[in-house]
Amino acid sequence: MSDASTPQTSYVVGRRAVAEAFAAGTSIEKILVAYGIDEATMQWLRSEARKRDIICSTMDRRKFNDLERTLGLAVNDAQGVIALRAAREPLSLDDLLSQAMAHEAEPMIVVLDGITDPHNLGAIARSAQGAGVFGMILPTKFSAPITPTAIKASAGALETLPVAKVARVSETLKYCRANGWRVVGTALPATSEYSDDVYGGPTLIVIGSEGEGMHPSVRALCDVVVQIPMHGAVSSLNASVAAALVMFEARKHRRQRQ
Repeated sequence: MSDASTPQTSYVVGRRAVAEAFAAGTSIEKILVAYGIDEATMQWLRSEARKRDIICSTMDRRKFNDLERTLGLAVNDAQGVIALRAAREPLSLDDLLSQAMAHEAEPMIVVLDGITDPHNLGAIARSAQGAGVFGMILPTKFSAPITPTAIKASAGALETLPVAKVARVSETLKYCRANGWRVVGTALPATSEYSDDVYGGPTLIVIGSEGEGMHPSVRALCDVVVQIPMHGAVSSLNASVAAALVMFEARKHRRQRQ
């Protein structure tokens, strides 16, 4: 029976291996627990995950066993516990901001407010890198973890795009505004169209969740809220598509000012 990290370095498999990862301070994105695991282990996992702001999710036993097979393990080798290790250590918010300012005079950072689909996370990261966005800010909760699925959807962008994780998006926006960053949100109703020149200076571009959009407390902190005009029966775009349009539009205005 295996009770150590598998060759797929994005995973930590087994109860003892996960406990050792906690003790070592390993950055973990999410813990998957098979349905029916004993209550004592479940309570311990949830307690440890809560201390570290890690999502702990119960998984259907059949799907959990399928994941074990995908990782080359025998059924029940994982003892009902698999942790997703972060692809790399996230930056602190201050490090991300200072590195962005050192990179260019008017950097852009994309902020994801409740994007829970790993495919959307990956697609946004891919577009961000293509548009010259310096980095990404993710909340520790209510966000898709950076899993192999997200990395694949990003075409590898998540392996190199600087990422910071924060406890609360609203508090982060307050801090950034106080330090000279402009906040541009995407929502309806809006104050401007996405094609308007509203992206001057160091800019945070906030993308809300697929279903609910930006949280009201986040929207209230935006200097500008932009919309993408729709002309057909569909009223909105997928979050990753909207993010791509806004980020490339912001880059276009920067080029025009040079």
